[in-house]
Parts: sequence; structure tokens; C-alpha cells
Amino acid sequence: MPEPDADDATASSNTAWDRSALPRDIVSAVESPKTVDELAEELRVNDARVAWYLERLQDAGRVAQANGSWTRTSAGGAFLATPAETSADVTVVPGRTVYDFRQAFADSAAGMFGAEFVQSRGEHGGRLSFEQAEEFRDRLVSLVAEYFAPGMGDRSGTKYGFHWILTPTDLHPLGDDDDGPAAVAPPGRPAG
Repeated sequence: MPEPDADDATASSNTAWDRSALPRDIVSAVESPKTVDELAEELRVNDARVAWYLERLQDAGRVAQANGSWTRTSAGGAFLATPAETSADVTVVPGRTVYDFRQAFADSAAGMFGAEFVQSRGEHGGRLSFEQAEEFRDRLVSLVAEYFAPGMGDRSGTKYGFHWILTPTDLHPLGDDDDGPAAVAPPGRPAG
């Protein structure tokens, strides 16, 4: 197994950005030169996310840019030759939770809860400001506390479960400047 060079070790020792799948996928995809747009399309990821990772991968010496295209360096090849890190430090819906919710939908369909019960599911995404995300979280936490906190609800009622995750999932697309110049640059990087 190749040893990472000193610059590579320094670049990744203070962050966890290179431990996820996307940076490895980007380095793998630039075996031949590709633009940010080509990478975004191939990986089915927002161009701003690709650009964010490319800048860090370039700082770590794993990719290089020339004439608007990105390619893998020898350090990038060494990075791919090392096994991907596995970590339990990720957000995972526990298997038992998945089992419980699947079973609840099957039990409902079988009539276990009678004719009157409430069931809903969904997955939603939207572009929110930091303030809107904070407000949503606070209102949701308040609503959950009102109905699901110990001693709340109706002890004679049917038990309901609620599982949720609120997390950023994407950056504002590059070049989509409807919201002004700040939307063009990835966070922490100057526009231009």
C-alpha cells in the first residue's frame, strides 16, 4: 500500500472532508480531464459541491487543473489505492427503526389499527437561509415536544412514531446568481 506524502497527510489530518465517498468518486472520475460540469453530470451532484471538493483535493495535491479541466495526480492515484475508511461516525437509520416503521405500515394495511389512524411519510428538500433552517428546526422541536415528550399526548391513544433528520444536503448551484453574487462562490471561498 503506497504511503501518502507529507503534504497529503497534513491536508487530511485536520479535516474529515476526504473520508466520505464523494471526494474519492471525484478523484476516480478524473482519470482523464473533465470540467466541473462534466463531473457534476457524471456523478449526479450539484456543480458547487464538485467545485468545493475539487479545491480541497487540489490543495491536498490529489487533482490538478489545466485549461478548465481537472485530472488526477499521482497523489490522487495513491489516495485511491488506499482502502476507503469505514466509520461508524455517520448518520444511519438503525436497522431496528427501519424494521419498526416497515412493520407499522404492514400492520396498518392488515387492519391492526382499525379504520381510523393517521399515517404519513415524505422526503422534502428546499433552499433555506440559515435563519429559516433555524426557525424550522425550533418549530419542529417545539411541536415534537408538545406531542411526543413524556407525559404528553393521550395515554389511551394509539402509539405513534416519528423519526426525522434535518441537515444541509447541497450547495447553491454555481452560476445561479438569482440570489446575488454570494450564491456563486462556495462557502468560505471568495467569488470570482
